[in-house]
Amino acid sequence: MKGKHICQRLKEIRIGIAQANEIDYTPAECTHEGDCAGTCPACENEMRYIERQLLRRQAIGKAAIVAGLTLGATSITPAMAQTQQVQPNTTVAQLTEPKLVDCAPNDTAAIIVRGRILCESDREPAIGATILLLDKDGKTTKSGTITNVDGLFAIRVSKDSKVQISCIGYQSETRTFNKPEDDLLIMLKEDKNALMGDVIIIKKPMPDVDADIYEMR
Repeated sequence: MKGKHICQRLKEIRIGIAQANEIDYTPAECTHEGDCAGTCPACENEMRYIERQLLRRQAIGKAAIVAGLTLGATSITPAMAQTQQVQPNTTVAQLTEPKLVDCAPNDTAAIIVRGRILCESDREPAIGATILLLDKDGKTTKSGTITNVDGLFAIRVSKDSKVQISCIGYQSETRTFNKPEDDLLIMLKEDKNALMGDVIIIKKPMPDVDADIYEMR
């Protein structure tokens, strides 16, 4: 099957999934001339959009009907599903939707960053990793959030905010959030110098993770 035919088939699958799950979806018109590989960044973005919508349906208790689409992988046709040991018409593996924590309630130009933090060594979720805002001196503040059991987080911050991402046993990272993100992926490297068995006393209170302004954009 040539690239153009694969692309068209995958588009039909995405449309079918969207219709079956009552997802508002209109595929973009392809302007690529000549043959292609069957997928492209535009197609991948549309796939991720549908995946996010399916996860949100599951988060509110609705079933997700899937035909030829696997979470975290490229859309596949039923014929390809058998070779990849994926059953079409299956259900997306459910992830726990994180609560959106608002760290910039008075900033009308604030941005929302949604992402997932994984451990680089085994690609397992970094559960309980902290994402804390930094002040102008580079010190952590009390504002921020933590990842859930699936390593997911959602935070609303002022544009160009600097944050420190840390998890026990892994190297801390400093990131700048300067634009909205829907599927940011952060891989934490193992800290081989960490001393196992040390007693760690946290004097700062944990950030408030109960604030729920989900879907605020």
